[in-house]
Amino acid sequence: MNYTFEKNKLYAYLGKHLVNFMKQYNAYVAGGTVTSLFSSREINDVDVYFPNEKKAIGFLSHLIEDGAWVVSHTKKATQLMYDEKNVQVIHFDYFETVEDLFNTFDYTVCMGAFDFNKEEYILHDDFLKHNSQRILKYNPKTAYPIVSMLRIQKYEDKGYKVSKPEFVRVVLSCMNLEINSYEELKDHMGGMYGENFDKLFKDVEDEDFDLGTAINKLADLALSEDYFKMPESKEYEIEEIIKNISKEPITFIETNNKKLIINYFGELEEVDEEPENHIKVDAEEYFSNNKLYKYVKKHDGKYTSFYDNSFEYKLCNQIAASSEGRNDGRLYFVEKNGLAVATYNERSDKAVLEVLINPDDIIFVRNEKIAVKKCYVVREVPEDEWKQWTQKAENKKEDQSDVPF
Repeated sequence: MNYTFEKNKLYAYLGKHLVNFMKQYNAYVAGGTVTSLFSSREINDVDVYFPNEKKAIGFLSHLIEDGAWVVSHTKKATQLMYDEKNVQVIHFDYFETVEDLFNTFDYTVCMGAFDFNKEEYILHDDFLKHNSQRILKYNPKTAYPIVSMLRIQKYEDKGYKVSKPEFVRVVLSCMNLEINSYEELKDHMGGMYGENFDKLFKDVEDEDFDLGTAINKLADLALSEDYFKMPESKEYEIEEIIKNISKEPITFIETNNKKLIINYFGELEEVDEEPENHIKVDAEEYFSNNKLYKYVKKHDGKYTSFYDNSFEYKLCNQIAASSEGRNDGRLYFVEKNGLAVATYNERSDKAVLEVLINPDDIIFVRNEKIAVKKCYVVREVPEDEWKQWTQKAENKKEDQSDVPF
């Protein structure tokens, strides 16, 4: 079937910037958002899923950089407000295909998704039928059956019905869970809110798990003076969120005087401490394989600094920064992917030099700039070569800016 109308409706709701981010990071919008679109109901929030961790963190980081603010953050998901939209970035797991994602959903009426990589809707065979019939059919493979049981009331409030056999299937799935700690129980009850849930089992969290104790704690929950209050909000740093989400080791480079990582944008970044989960890469090997670049002025067979016309770079020579004049003992470079936004990229009389550095000569890494004491000038990069690099970076930044509405 042709779902062009529903696609344009989704794009119009999300807005151009959010759609562009979804495309850039191969996102899936799935669940209640799609159900609401096909049922002509108001969209309350947008659940976004990803094929891998790197895409999820890149999307999350870019949204925050673009002005989104974090409402809440758990191990399962991070909720943000962006352009007046309630966006939930789901990161408890990642899914190579939409079909893999549907295997974790609880009801067929939720099994609708829009794949921004393919730019098409993917619907379960029974998605439209069961939504038109307003009936709930349960998927016993769902990740969190306790939440599924709680969601029945939500769906009944919307006019859906669940048969007795389907309800029993949900209950039996809950009985089949192996919960061995209060932390696991909290994970499975993640759909509940009121009192800050992290505090519910705080006084027994170090004890052996006991289901009877958990049941009594839940009995007291409604008696708490905080039961009818929303959880307390707090400010989150993007670094804290990434640290909580990330399971993949980060690339770490250590020199005699600097600690560096390759962040989720593929950029070199200076850090204060060695990351807990990392793969250490030899500094000399990294910088021999990843050369640095800068724009210089080319005239009369010479290459001089735009910043200081008296400072000359010579091919196949080691060049040291001057402690006198305007260079102040520093030479500035960027990595290949930073050329598109590097200083002097608008100059028409520019050339690009490729250099090698000794990592021990790094002074600092800041805002994509690498300041060093000296370098070895390898070559002038041919214009057609460096233009391919910058065009690729610009295309990524402006990826699919023309969105039909």
